[in-house]
Amino acid sequence: MFSTVKSMFFRKDAETPAEKSRRRAQQSHLMLSLGGVVALCVLVYSVPDNVALSVYRMAWVILCSIALCTFYAFGRRNRGLTFRPALLCVLSILAQMFLMHLVISFWNRSFPTMHEQVLLVLPYMLAPAVTAVLINRAVGVFVALSCTLYGAVLFPVTFPLTFVADYIVVSLLTGVIAAGICGHLQKRQQLLYAGFKLGSVVFVASMLLLCMHSEIQGVEEFGSTLTLQLLMAALLSLGVNFLLGVIVNGVMPMLEGVFRISTHITWLEWADMNHPLLRKLQMTAPGTFHHCLCVQRLAESAAEAIGADVTRAGVCGLYHDIGKLNNPQYFSENIVDQSLSPHGDLTPEGSARIITGHVAAGVELAKEYRLNPKIIDAIREHHGVTTAYFFLRKAQDTYEAELRRFEDGLTDTSPDEVDKSIFTYEGPIPQSRESGIVSMADAVESATRSLHHPTESDIRTMIDGIFKGRILDGHLQDSGLTLGEIAKMKESFFTTLRTMNHNRIAYPKPRETDAAERLSEKRNGAAESSEKKGS
Repeated sequence: MFSTVKSMFFRKDAETPAEKSRRRAQQSHLMLSLGGVVALCVLVYSVPDNVALSVYRMAWVILCSIALCTFYAFGRRNRGLTFRPALLCVLSILAQMFLMHLVISFWNRSFPTMHEQVLLVLPYMLAPAVTAVLINRAVGVFVALSCTLYGAVLFPVTFPLTFVADYIVVSLLTGVIAAGICGHLQKRQQLLYAGFKLGSVVFVASMLLLCMHSEIQGVEEFGSTLTLQLLMAALLSLGVNFLLGVIVNGVMPMLEGVFRISTHITWLEWADMNHPLLRKLQMTAPGTFHHCLCVQRLAESAAEAIGADVTRAGVCGLYHDIGKLNNPQYFSENIVDQSLSPHGDLTPEGSARIITGHVAAGVELAKEYRLNPKIIDAIREHHGVTTAYFFLRKAQDTYEAELRRFEDGLTDTSPDEVDKSIFTYEGPIPQSRESGIVSMADAVESATRSLHHPTESDIRTMIDGIFKGRILDGHLQDSGLTLGEIAKMKESFFTTLRTMNHNRIAYPKPRETDAAERLSEKRNGAAESSEKKGS
């Protein structure tokens, strides 16, 4: 533990860029944690009690912070938090603690004899739900544990210790369930349903604890009968948690913009085929749209195979070629008759500028429509620094032919050598696993189109060749993909392409002679029946 803290501040001579970035992230996390602890200490000191009790509460906060910091340091899934998600965690905990302080203070003044009923109105789900939706479930559970420990010292001395124990049980239970429910929502409306579910959890848990203690003090103020008392308690807990669901649902878009975090819900909204860019792509460049759908399917299957973000990989695959909207007629998937390709009227350099320019055009369109920065990165990186090889080879063939004519004395002008940079994409190479997946899915799907009636052996050979070439070129070296994950990707691509290119049964067409014979038989039958009637 002490060596970890020491490594955060003392720079080593042989520090790599990755280690430097990791050290800075650790420093930012530590500074955020210290700031949050100071804010919590100020909050617990503001509770009007004697100095000794305030010091005890501050000591509790500090000790709990050390324990939580140690737990975080050994938690593998939480180490990848960057500055903004970590700041979100700290601020959400502080917000829930401050709101709890307000609720407890109000309840203590308004209902001094009804201690147990305050369990129904505390904001247990606020911080765990926000962090679970915006980051992930594991962080939501960690925040729920933090809020439970910190919240235990916010109650005045008039609250008995048994109540604090009840609070810990209800808070931890509700927070963990909130993180589990909100960790993978598909629609924003589900946050409202989550509020109802968590309200039910709070009500049932609180009532069970009250029954265990066999003391319901002050409940006569809720109503004159037990049924009315329970009804009022249920409405109170359901109403408070539903209101919290509304608040979380309302502030979610603002938090996404401020902290530059995209939720699973937002990714699903971008995958909606009614998005203006996708509708325009479908109408203007139907061939490119179909290609993007195939890349989406390949990327999702590969991401699932290696444990990457399936939704992110699929959405990035869906948008990776939107830059072709500017000149759709120059891309082969949109040209019905290749003999009428407009590239016949252009030089290889002119064609290459149009082909490679779709990356920059796609980035501009993505920024115009305010797509997620990770989608923009995938658009920028999906070709890396590869070349438009078809036109590069065409330019080289033209140069060699002109050079032979010059050497034979047929022309007086020596041709200029081919500038390979004109035919090379600007890059960079993929910087994330999802970008690497989209890049390889794009290359594999495009190559599959050139195969006529491919067999399984043809598909596997093609995939192996593409991956071998990209690995040797260093295309995937910064993506974070391991050799084991690349092997799983290849197998996933093969399975998906084999399914997409499956053969159908060739149904025989009816012969004209068969149809003529059936018509003749029908006519002969009609003639025989008329003769019988005449006779």
